[in-house]
Amino acid sequence: MDNKKKSIIVFMLIFIVALMTGCAQKANGGKVDSDGYQFKDGKLMNEYHLKVIKGGAFDYAMADLNGFFKDVGIVTDYLGPLKGGTLAQAVVKGDVDVMHSGHVINIAMARQAGMKIKIVMEGMVDNPDKDKGHMYWMVQDNGKINSAQDVIGKKIAVSNRGGCGDLLTYEYLRQNGIRQDQVELVNMPDTQQEQALRQGLIDVAVLHSTFSLAAQQRPGVKVLVSSYQIGEAAGDGEAGGLAVRAFSEDFIAKHPDVVKAYIAGNYRGQQWGNKNFEEAKSLWAKYNDAPVSGGNWHSKDQWVDEKKIQFWVDMMERNGFAKPGEINVKDLYTNDLNPFFIGELKE
Repeated sequence: MDNKKKSIIVFMLIFIVALMTGCAQKANGGKVDSDGYQFKDGKLMNEYHLKVIKGGAFDYAMADLNGFFKDVGIVTDYLGPLKGGTLAQAVVKGDVDVMHSGHVINIAMARQAGMKIKIVMEGMVDNPDKDKGHMYWMVQDNGKINSAQDVIGKKIAVSNRGGCGDLLTYEYLRQNGIRQDQVELVNMPDTQQEQALRQGLIDVAVLHSTFSLAAQQRPGVKVLVSSYQIGEAAGDGEAGGLAVRAFSEDFIAKHPDVVKAYIAGNYRGQQWGNKNFEEAKSLWAKYNDAPVSGGNWHSKDQWVDEKKIQFWVDMMERNGFAKPGEINVKDLYTNDLNPFFIGELKE
């Protein structure tokens, strides 16, 4: 056989192999990620064990307890409490896989500090119902504090600095013409704030829904304002409580199909929670070994709504957490691996 015929045969064999490989990839729903995990027909072909901090995420609990993660091939490996640092830091280091609790401000500030982390889906949104809302500013019910102007010169407790508590507090002050230096913000965990408020150690407690509901069941305190009301005054009540879910860019690059599976399972958990809210609250209490109280409400958005992300960035800029134009909203999130957005799933 002459060299020309040999070359033609070799070329044809290479072409056939390439064609077969392409067809196989198409039949299998695309490429397999770096560790062999593939999302096909709405689930991973091999189970993935996702490292998660237990607690803090109503939607994750609903997805896990109701089998939505199992349906997509995700097994949860629950870890103990963080031993230092932030959840974003733990995710970027690889100690934890997913940031299943937090807000746009947490992602934006983490990225400003050099951490490669990105939002892949929305978490909760705010709601005017007291058992579905995000946060509540509580004061003693003694007639001394009845409006924003009454907090001037007072001490306000927030659970952490650089997060939702102080950002929304400063937005509330700004909306009412009050400078940030006209109040004193102090760090204090939600678990300690009600007692500190009743003892007069602080003047305003900024409590997440579970703690505010418990406080409201006992006389002597009242709600001054809610995060929904602050968000509404800023232009979007729901967005005032927007939480987000995120992975490190390294995890996204290595395990894109695991991210797809997580989004599918978690979204179904969110929607189940909305449709079965009273049952969801009971499951949440059992999950946390706590009395039944509030829960979280979720948007019907199947993918990240950039307008809601921009809403938080605008609040950050208005209140001195970022310079105008410093944060590019498109850098904070991606819908590229959302199976609903890219058309791999409908529901």
